[in-house]
Amino acid sequence: MDAPQKARWATAVLFSVDGIGFGVWAAHIPVFKANLHLSSTSLSWVLLALVVGSIFTMPIAGQVIAHLGSRSVAWTAVSTYVLALIGLSRAASLWPLIFAAAAFGASKGALDVSINSQGVWVERQVGKHIMSAFQGYWSVGGLLGASLSSYALRHSGTTQQDFLRTAIVLALCALAASPFLLREEPHITGKSHFQLPDAALLRLAGIAFLGLFAEGAMADWDGVYLNTSVGVSLAQAAIGYAAFSISMAAGRFVGDWLIARFSPRTILRYCGLLLFGGLGLALLFNGWWSGLLGFILAGLGVANIVPVIWGAAGRNRVIGAGPALATVTTVGYFGFLAGPPIIGAVTTVLNIRLALIIVALFGLAIAASSRIVAAE
Repeated sequence: MDAPQKARWATAVLFSVDGIGFGVWAAHIPVFKANLHLSSTSLSWVLLALVVGSIFTMPIAGQVIAHLGSRSVAWTAVSTYVLALIGLSRAASLWPLIFAAAAFGASKGALDVSINSQGVWVERQVGKHIMSAFQGYWSVGGLLGASLSSYALRHSGTTQQDFLRTAIVLALCALAASPFLLREEPHITGKSHFQLPDAALLRLAGIAFLGLFAEGAMADWDGVYLNTSVGVSLAQAAIGYAAFSISMAAGRFVGDWLIARFSPRTILRYCGLLLFGGLGLALLFNGWWSGLLGFILAGLGVANIVPVIWGAAGRNRVIGAGPALATVTTVGYFGFLAGPPIIGAVTTVLNIRLALIIVALFGLAIAASSRIVAAE
């Protein structure tokens, strides 16, 4: 196996590591709330700290990548990511948890930018589309992390034990994969001085915001919608979430095949229409089977928005792949992390069906904006 192929699988491992760590964190959010007796307001501060930490480090990581390359940044980021997981498990009250969440978000932000930048470079060396599959490995990692944590918690595992075991496994995976990452050529990594993103890149970032806002909102609120609005059991509501997540992961693993055969504009247009149509189906008929089918279609719609945008940003020649990816990931992940609490705030004023209509309309906006990707 040649170096680019080794780097391909090493990058896939780091995407999985990223997803597993986030899945374990997400599965334990209710546990932290119960064990530390947090109010909904206090928990919101914890989640906000994670968002702030991510947004703070993403632009910095992009500029460092422009100078040192993504390999060095990825190695540092994944090391701090593993340590931050352990720090989360040690938090015994609100303020330590807020600081630990900020550190976790900061390490995740740097890891996201660096592995996506590495993925763009590896894709160039391999000579075929592979970015969608990388996002698929992140999705599978998230499902795996959440599922294993759920199993451990049901069998009397503690938060500290679960996080420590996860950190050890992720550290070993990172140690095995990191040496095989590639070093970018200097002229690919961008300018030697700081440059602001241009209008074209900001337009791509705006689409990333809409796509990841929809992904985050759907992941957190589809089960709640099925339980509270449709009236199904918690177990059935969990199936709805699983259907959305699995269809999204499956869509990403076929995304590279699609991107190789159709234009990015076409892929993005149909992604937006699937998101709008699927979520519209679920909300219009307000039933169990229509909801399940709608969430499957919405998952397929969300699947390849990010890979298309990330690929377009990674080909930026004005400020370089690292800083360009930092721009779109910063704005995009802000949407991913801010989407759920924004939808939650809207539900307190309206109701969950009306709140999710906003997400459906984002699908139309993405479809209408598909020409921007073609232009860039």
